[in-house]
Amino acid sequence: MVRAFLAIDLPSDLKKELFKLSKLTLPEGLKVKWVEEANFHLTLHFFGNLPETLIEKISKGGQRIFEPISPFTLNIDEVGIFPVGGNPRVLWIGLKDQSNILKEIDKKLRELLKKLKLEKKEKFHPHITLFRIKELHDIRAFQDYFKRLQEETQKIKGFSFPVKEIVFFKSELKPQGPVYTPLRVFPLRGGAL
Repeated sequence: MVRAFLAIDLPSDLKKELFKLSKLTLPEGLKVKWVEEANFHLTLHFFGNLPETLIEKISKGGQRIFEPISPFTLNIDEVGIFPVGGNPRVLWIGLKDQSNILKEIDKKLRELLKKLKLEKKEKFHPHITLFRIKELHDIRAFQDYFKRLQEETQKIKGFSFPVKEIVFFKSELKPQGPVYTPLRVFPLRGGAL
């Protein structure tokens, strides 16, 4: 079994800027686990553990659906929290896609997964996870921290970067954090969607 996911990797200069946000002092009673700088990405679909036979089928299907897509541009947007309206568990930064290509990718990916009997149920919300909340004892202090983080992210809001490929990653869980290794890279070669 291989723990795997499909994602858009990010340019290293953006990863550096995102990781700088981790230097903002956390309030007392808030314990978080930041994503490692090298691991920032935009998840298109997390599979969990897959048998080897499905890895090959996803690779072939991925090549068919991703390669005809043209490269496109994404822009950094606002920070947000999951779940909305509940106890915060994940803090993320959103992405804007003026071309709507991400929606098209999600649609085609859902069709592929349905054929492979790997239904994608959750609604796609393009974001980059910044950190996961481990402990939260003071919601007011967290709200103040969140406001400061919103102010800090204004420095990178609008940062744009090209998307030229989709990556099928293997994820190995290690004590120091997950290690992501590309299983397959799908270049976006262009043409009709």
